[in-house]
Amino acid sequence: MKARSRIVLLVSFLTGVIAARGVAQNGVVDVRFGSSQAGTRQHSVMVSLIRDSGVVEEGESVVPSGRRFSDVAPGVYDVRVEGAGIVTQVKRGVHVTANQTLNLEFVLRPGSGAEVTQYAAAVLSREEIEARLRKLEAAVTDLQRAAPRRPD
Repeated sequence: MKARSRIVLLVSFLTGVIAARGVAQNGVVDVRFGSSQAGTRQHSVMVSLIRDSGVVEEGESVVPSGRRFSDVAPGVYDVRVEGAGIVTQVKRGVHVTANQTLNLEFVLRPGSGAEVTQYAAAVLSREEIEARLRKLEAAVTDLQRAAPRRPD
């Protein structure tokens, strides 16, 4: 009888271990705010967690409180912070991993427009980095040409 109880207990334990391994473990995205100027303090913002061009989760937050997204499936996401009177910021390609907390800080500035920060998906070669820099420099040149000239 004791041997049978031990076998049942062992089978139950192994079943629990196998079931626990099969459950996907999720991560946490913790968004914090800094402010470069007093005009953005106590400001209401919308924080969005985006994957594959679709909003996975979003919520309103008051600066400087921050926003926490719990139970986020592992993967690559974009995180966007926007609000009236502040520069919209997007952090693209951030990696959420299982059982870990991703801490992101957004330094908010009054103004308009958008600022995008691209995170590398993997280690890039020197050639890939140079190609990206050339592309960014060309985009900046195009923007400068398109911008209206101010009278001197």
